[in-house]
Amino acid sequence: MSEARPVRVAINVMRARLTVVGFTLVIITFQLSVVGRLPGAVELPNTGIALHIVSDIALLIGLALSLIAMVSFIASSQFDQQGSCNHWALLAGDLLMYLALAHCVAGFFGPVLYVLDQATLSVASQAAELSTVRMAAVVAGGCAWFVVTYVGPLVSLLRSPFGKRVTIILGSLYLLLLLSTAHIGAQSIRLDASLNGIVLSPAPTWFSELLQPLRW
Repeated sequence: MSEARPVRVAINVMRARLTVVGFTLVIITFQLSVVGRLPGAVELPNTGIALHIVSDIALLIGLALSLIAMVSFIASSQFDQQGSCNHWALLAGDLLMYLALAHCVAGFFGPVLYVLDQATLSVASQAAELSTVRMAAVVAGGCAWFVVTYVGPLVSLLRSPFGKRVTIILGSLYLLLLLSTAHIGAQSIRLDASLNGIVLSPAPTWFSELLQPLRW
């Protein structure tokens, strides 16, 4: 992370990340189109619209983060024949991409795990098998969420070529954004429970949402 060395990252590095963002956008838009048909959706008062509030909010945040990441990646390249990336927007896009992936994972596993819960209650003869399948899904999804939320951004920050000062600032902004989305996640859980007439004990907090696979 030297300040003196000029930064010229190959454009293919940025293009590979744009591919990941495009993949994330496809998955999120597909999920938003089908998640409302899964059981457990809550009908919002005076709207007639049923939503999986926790999952839908996570997916919408992931959608917004993906679009911002896409703009950041494009803005990081030069307007010349080579198009090399020399702007810190590349690192910002990296961090946004990872957080969008985390919301994609969270938004997918919520309603699917609810379906498995209902199936476990309905088919007592296969409850043990369904519980094993559910636990496997939780472990796999939890590992994926942890990697894209913490490991990926940490690796990007440690390998940043944009200087120590810029890297620390972007890392701090990522933590602030992570805390903000964790707070929104906790509020969406409370809203969902309130509309379903459920009393949560303990009540979710932004701190618990920083390790949200533990509640899956």
